[in-house]
Amino acid sequence: MTEQPHVTIIGSGVGGICMAMQLRRNGFDNFQIIEKADDIGGTWRDNSYPGCACDVPSHFYSFSFEGRSDWSRTFPPRDEIFAYLDSLVAKYDLRAKTRFGTEIAAARFDEKARQWQLETTSGDRLETDILVTALGQLNRPKMPDIKGHDAFQGAIFHSAEWRHDIDLTGKRVAVIGNGPSAAQFIPEVAKIAAQLTVFQRSPCHVVPRNDKPYNALQKALFKYVPGFRKFYRGMIYWALERNFTIFNSFEKTRFLVRALNLSGDMTKTVRDHFDEQVTDPAMREILWPDYPVGCKRVVISDDYYPALQQPNVAVETTPIDAITATGINMQGGMSHDFDAIIYGTGFASTDFLAPLQITGSADTELNTQWREGAEAYLGITMPHFPNLFMLYGPNTNLGHNSIIFMIECQVNYIIDALKTMRANHASVIDLKPEKMGDFADYLKARLDTSVWSKECDSWYKNEAGKITNNWPDFTYIYQEATRHLDAADYSFTPAANNAMKEPAE
Repeated sequence: MTEQPHVTIIGSGVGGICMAMQLRRNGFDNFQIIEKADDIGGTWRDNSYPGCACDVPSHFYSFSFEGRSDWSRTFPPRDEIFAYLDSLVAKYDLRAKTRFGTEIAAARFDEKARQWQLETTSGDRLETDILVTALGQLNRPKMPDIKGHDAFQGAIFHSAEWRHDIDLTGKRVAVIGNGPSAAQFIPEVAKIAAQLTVFQRSPCHVVPRNDKPYNALQKALFKYVPGFRKFYRGMIYWALERNFTIFNSFEKTRFLVRALNLSGDMTKTVRDHFDEQVTDPAMREILWPDYPVGCKRVVISDDYYPALQQPNVAVETTPIDAITATGINMQGGMSHDFDAIIYGTGFASTDFLAPLQITGSADTELNTQWREGAEAYLGITMPHFPNLFMLYGPNTNLGHNSIIFMIECQVNYIIDALKTMRANHASVIDLKPEKMGDFADYLKARLDTSVWSKECDSWYKNEAGKITNNWPDFTYIYQEATRHLDAADYSFTPAANNAMKEPAE
């Protein structure tokens, strides 16, 4: 090991960029980023479908230490977010630290060398002292198992792999799925398609977006008034944070609901929005969900309901039997012909770190340890996988606030881990198994009282019904838990010759 540990970050999306920037800011310059694609950006690189935008306000879907005053509107479009990330990569000179076009297939911890041995899909071998995964939860498109997928003779693709070479103008288009991504591109496709049919398995709850451009005065306040942007971020944070009370009924949320008179706030907003935008009795029957608000991801949109009620749009609720050469056959015998089929079916969100094969100490296989569902302490570390840290890991997703906030908390925790290793002259840090057990008990107790445990299918659960994705408490609780690493939670192995030294000035 050199004077500084060598850190490898897998992935150059929001998490990987944040990790790299904070390493730079804290004097840890011995790092590299491994990226399988040919550019940075993660989900904001891959998702380029029409209407793609963020569902968190721009001044909070940005890093607290790298804010910007010139966001164009309340909810930033995809291209603006990508440009923001690209500017940060340039500012911190991260492309020089990135190995593009490289995918890691396997990682194994070498206990003798006290290093991670990495193998790429092309057979190259790399080594590193510290491994940080920044793969995200929504990075692998989920393709439904429908007969005849390969038989279709028209264009067929997932929204995360949008075919910009296909002109949908005047075409007959099918959309399978109606999650948050589909709710963004459906209104755009409806504007140009001759006929659009949305195949809906179950409806979604929708809240208004109320998206508006920032005017010149607002931009001036953000830029020139000291503290105004920070104050505005704080207002957004607490406005979003209060929505957690609809997701969980443990004692703390019940107290806040009573004290702050928050009972049913989001539920009322959902119902009012539905009543205002959907008045046709037949469409109300089709589009109103039969599960509690928050059990599935809530869609944020002003134009989703109106789009579904346009004359050239139909909502089909009969289950699909098979895809054919010319279209889709329904159960019961009815068929539809289409020129293009678009999957809006989301992502394989519960397959954390897939398709990596990760082996920790004593030949512990991650797939074996996670056979009943992924879990990690604070979503970041696991026993028997020393010097391995995760960003946006199990149970760190949110249904009400900004994931960038959570990622910053995780990165700060990892930076503190590196500093703690240095202070303890350690080359290896490993979570104590009992700490993982205590945390798993906490998660179960909180999740059992959550709306996500209700009877509805969502990408928050694995096939066995275990909730592996969502954080079950307020985000300020997570921030406090990750503010500092408690050395008592970990075992440390001393570095040979005390190689883990302070970085050079």
